[in-house]
Amino acid sequence: MLNEFLILAIANAFAVASPGVDFALVLKNTLQVGKSAGIATAIGIGLGILVHMTYTLLGVALVISKSPIIFQGIKILGAIYLLWIVYQSFQSRIKRKETSINNQLIEQSCYISMRQGFIVNILNPKATMFFIAIFTNIISIETPHKIQMLYGFWLIIYAIFWFTFVAWIFSRQQVRNWYLQNGHYIDWAMGVFLLFIALRLVLS
Repeated sequence: MLNEFLILAIANAFAVASPGVDFALVLKNTLQVGKSAGIATAIGIGLGILVHMTYTLLGVALVISKSPIIFQGIKILGAIYLLWIVYQSFQSRIKRKETSINNQLIEQSCYISMRQGFIVNILNPKATMFFIAIFTNIISIETPHKIQMLYGFWLIIYAIFWFTFVAWIFSRQQVRNWYLQNGHYIDWAMGVFLLFIALRLVLS
């Protein structure tokens, strides 16, 4: 079981740290709204992982992996939601003109940020495939469910910790001051990046 956990921890560390939609969303909300929004997004991502962990332990992941129609539906829903976030990113330049005069960030409740993190994560096929791969190839079927649950909770805690750290780094005053002056370039770059992911989901 120790070997299982070590392999799981290493694979998860690389998966979480690699640039993806979760990272992009935390970065976007932190730069646009502030540290609290970034942390709320991180918590939402953690709750999304809880959903992945639950259906995986219940065996639904096996059904998804064997049903191209269900998996394609998940990809399409994820792409549609990403396109909505892309639209908001492209609109941020207009919003920034209204707030830059008072040197303020865009307002957005922590609930909305957390909801965004949750929805993006549960509709992220990358996360779905990661859990399917982990729990069907790395973790033995003989591993007790309680131990598998502990594995899952580790994934949740680590993801929240990592993305909270990302929010803290990018909420530094120097970064914020620079972003208030040049942030629309980041917003558009994030929008293009998310658009690329959305198109890739639909076309793959």
